[in-house]
Amino acid sequence: MSANGGCVMRQYVFRKKTFLWALIISTVLFILPGCGGTPQASTDDWKMNVISPTPSPSPAVTDESSISPAPEETSSEKVPTPVELNGNLRVEETQLVNEAGQPIQLKGVSTHEVASFGYLVTHEALETMRDDWNLNVFRIAMYTEDATGYIRNPGVMNTVTRIIEDCIDLGIYVIVDWHILFDHTPLKYKDQAVQFFSKISEQYGDYPNIIYEICNEPNGPETTWDGDIKPYADEVIPTIRKNDPDNIIIVGTPTWSQDVDIAADDPLPYENVMYALHFYAGSHGQFLRNKIDYALSKGLPVFVSEWGTCLNTGDGPVFHEESMEWIKFLDERKLSYVNWSFSTKPEGASILRKNIDTKSKFTDVDLTESGLFVKYAIRGTRETVLFADGFESKTFSQGKWKRSKNTTYETENPYKGQYAASVGKDGYLERTITTVPYENLSLHLAYAFDGGSSGDTVKIEWFDGNEYKAVTELPYSEEWTELDVKLPDSASGIKDFAVRITASAADEETRLLLDEIWLAAEKK
Repeated sequence: MSANGGCVMRQYVFRKKTFLWALIISTVLFILPGCGGTPQASTDDWKMNVISPTPSPSPAVTDESSISPAPEETSSEKVPTPVELNGNLRVEETQLVNEAGQPIQLKGVSTHEVASFGYLVTHEALETMRDDWNLNVFRIAMYTEDATGYIRNPGVMNTVTRIIEDCIDLGIYVIVDWHILFDHTPLKYKDQAVQFFSKISEQYGDYPNIIYEICNEPNGPETTWDGDIKPYADEVIPTIRKNDPDNIIIVGTPTWSQDVDIAADDPLPYENVMYALHFYAGSHGQFLRNKIDYALSKGLPVFVSEWGTCLNTGDGPVFHEESMEWIKFLDERKLSYVNWSFSTKPEGASILRKNIDTKSKFTDVDLTESGLFVKYAIRGTRETVLFADGFESKTFSQGKWKRSKNTTYETENPYKGQYAASVGKDGYLERTITTVPYENLSLHLAYAFDGGSSGDTVKIEWFDGNEYKAVTELPYSEEWTELDVKLPDSASGIKDFAVRITASAADEETRLLLDEIWLAAEKK
């Protein structure tokens, strides 16, 4: 337990035995006028934190476009936390439900290896995601056989308990994940797992927040459901139930937690148990969705306790269309999902940019392209991000950019991170993407001029499949300026849509610096 754990525990009043009355009171208050509710993003406006370090003249725009700062959201009203609203969770047939028997969908993120990246998981970070993202669950991936994992480094337990207590304090559900990976079979460290879950369930089993994931991804050709996973579960689950009779338990399935169909044919004989399915949108598609539907048809409750927007290596680009297809599928079936990962590791799956301070409120500019996608997926609104780039990869091709020969990287004066794009006179950056399923497009960018004069501008155009059309020209500014540009309604529904940003400068030595570019939209 952390040093302040005792204080946290004393402050938390909603224990399982007294929760039902608390839930009733919270629900009544929630529906009364003026009492507030779970924070939701407006579907009427695209809201961003827009920063203008120095005042500048309002840019000229076409009739169909506008530039505006995002309105600040302020509220002093206290809204119920996810746990205050939902209480004890249980499984009814294939559906996760709350204390009142209403279907609930948990949406959140997972740490990477908590021994290495747990420092990022601060009370402030969890609170930001709860309030700004509508996150209601957080997963602690505690590696087992890894060099810094629990088997060799039992001190990682201190980080695990600190995060658990922060989640309890904030009213967030928390998955405690025994993250087997290199150990292949959960039987290898079964005795240690029994000991670990005995401690966790004894210490925290009286709280409705706790969810146990007893084996992350059983893998390897010799690891089977009948021979390894079921015998393991038959020892770990009763150990948990001695201390915690009813909180949710998630069990991994064979082949990296993909074979829920095999588990469906021979399920475990315990209540409030769900079965893990993991996917990565760049590698896994319809064949895994078919497995989920088969499992559901057999009455097996499925929990997507890990998914990524990229390849199953954890790296690669964001597969937007494939990720959207997955989110649509999960939302239609009201299946819970947790994204990999809340980390700064230099790979495609990471949510956070390097050098982020998670001890304070972080915003969209602190997120990777994957992080932006995940945030808006969790929010559960129509808003999404079609592409994003802070140029930290130093590879324009990875961001799928077309560019002029005089477009390079700037390292001396980036807006965020270590790099910005640097565009010379009449040079450009261009990004192509379909906007067929989207509307209300908004281009976010930060820009500044290095050199030049007051007559220099930033020209923004879009491609309708046949020709380029002007959106606006942004005025000269020596200081970084961050803003949103609304694209015309006619930019929606274009299969071969493209947006192009051009440096309109008089001097060959002038450089236009660009950073933190993304295209936001709403799903139709």
